Amino acid sequence: MVFDKELDENLKVCTHCQYHFPLGARERIHSLVETCTFEEMDADMTSVDVLNFTGAASYTSRLDKYRKSTGLKDAIITGICKIGDHRVAMGVMDFSFLGGSMGSVVGEKLTRLIEAATEKSLPIIIISTSGGARMYEGMFSLMQMAKTCGALAYHARARLPYLSVLTDPTTAGVIGQLRQRR
Repeated sequence: MVFDKELDENLKVCTHCQYHFPLGARERIHSLVETCTFEEMDADMTSVDVLNFTGAASYTSRLDKYRKSTGLKDAIITGICKIGDHRVAMGVMDFSFLGGSMGSVVGEKLTRLIEAATEKSLPIIIISTSGGARMYEGMFSLMQMAKTCGALAYHARARLPYLSVLTDPTTAGVIGQLRQRR
């Protein structure tokens, strides 16, 4: 038996067996940044069903389900914060929202974060936990990988630091895309 308080005090790692329980995006942010310094960007941005995707359930109903179950608008939270004395731009993905998949909103929020960081001469930290591109958005989803790579290239030309933190699970194209600019 493991108590929630004990898990919370140990960043969701069981002190008995060393099992790592999943951390949500907000928990991860809380564990890394200085108290009350995270200024979220684009908090109201949400995905829409541009393809009218249908299957066992519609994309719209899946989005509604994940918004209710996670309390998130999409699979990433972005913002500017402080870690120690350093201001940084941070994007944190959450696997509990559609497997952390990259759709139009995730790509747009990342791109805006990278552009803001470049404009403000800030380093970027992206913490990913993702299963890849969001199939419900088809090519719109796949284009996000190229879009974010382009933004990271723009950031690199400014000779600013970028740190990619791959957490469990991170699979598929996201690994290549987020590791490219190491």
